[in-house]
Amino acid sequence: MPPTPDNLESRIIGLLEKKLLSVSQIAKELKINRVVAGGYMEALRSQGKLELYKVGRSNVYIIARGKK
Repeated sequence: MPPTPDNLESRIIGLLEKKLLSVSQIAKELKINRVVAGGYMEALRSQGKLELYKVGRSNVYIIARGKK
């Protein structure tokens, strides 16, 4: 069954509630392309659900304060 946008959103947020992960790590956990994962995470950031931090060369997202 292919992932749906709502399903991916809830799975991404679920992973980030447990631990800090980079875009590549999220993609690996969800078995999706890194570019697709990054796009979803950027969309969630633009909706105010995630915050972006640069750690070295990696983009790391966390759940936005007050959105948990």
